[in-house]
Amino acid sequence: MILLISLDNDTMTDEICTWLSYQNKEFVRLSENQYINKVFFDFKNNIFKISIGEIEYNLEDFKSVFYRNGGVYYDTITGEIDSNLVDFYNSELKSISGFIYYCFKVNGVRIFGNLFTKEVNKLEVLFLAKSLGLKIPDTYILSRLNDLGLINMSQAYITKAVSEMKPIIVENDLYLNYTHEVDLNNIHDKKGNIIPSLIQRKIDCLYEIRAFFFEKQIWAIATFDFSDNVDIRNIRERDKRYLPVTLPSELKRKVLKLAKNLGIQCGTIDLLKSHDDYYFLEVNPLGQFHQVSYYGNYQIEKHIADLL
Repeated sequence: MILLISLDNDTMTDEICTWLSYQNKEFVRLSENQYINKVFFDFKNNIFKISIGEIEYNLEDFKSVFYRNGGVYYDTITGEIDSNLVDFYNSELKSISGFIYYCFKVNGVRIFGNLFTKEVNKLEVLFLAKSLGLKIPDTYILSRLNDLGLINMSQAYITKAVSEMKPIIVENDLYLNYTHEVDLNNIHDKKGNIIPSLIQRKIDCLYEIRAFFFEKQIWAIATFDFSDNVDIRNIRERDKRYLPVTLPSELKRKVLKLAKNLGIQCGTIDLLKSHDDYYFLEVNPLGQFHQVSYYGNYQIEKHIADLL
């Protein structure tokens, strides 16, 4: 039996389920609308069961687990309840989920995806990538505007979030913190403190690379931007073109070593290809790989289904 853990609207998991059905493999998917509604753990007799819908499963029934996103969800509380009790209820369920993951681990279940490491720190990743020999753009974190004078002002720079992008809603308006180019010459002589911010040298690149790694394989596509926008997420689809690319063997080796050191088995990597080198930008353990699979004609979903 195969267990898939994902969000409801994850198209990649949908595709993997399609392949599993085609291959006549038994699987069950956990998501917000497909959740656990009963548990029975008997530590005396080593019986650990969960129910999903009307079907009961022993945790030993699962031979492989694919974690895509989300978590183990439970039937929600009904009726009026104090918010403090809700917090307690959620903390209890979190402990149950953690034990379920632990059972998978000690029972030798084949686990694919980042079940135990769902987030990474961007700054730690950049530091580690540089130590492994990956080239990164010149990067600075500062909180005083006059410290900008310590940076080479002849270069072009961008700024972006240190953490993950979070949507901000103010008076029904949606704001997204995309990557933006910043003119340091207009602000370096100003005084005052700001929230610690990331400043990074803008790389004059030929194209951007989105690569997806799973276990020990890497698939990559090049994205060509014809809008001159610094954040590829903010570009209209008609202004982009895609081509499959093969990364150099040494670059692949460093990427996989980075993943191993971070304790992640899969994720998306963003790179920039300049005229003479590759620049590492970031890794996302929960990154979407639909574009990589579709535009590269890689059928990554089938590859994952084959392994499960």
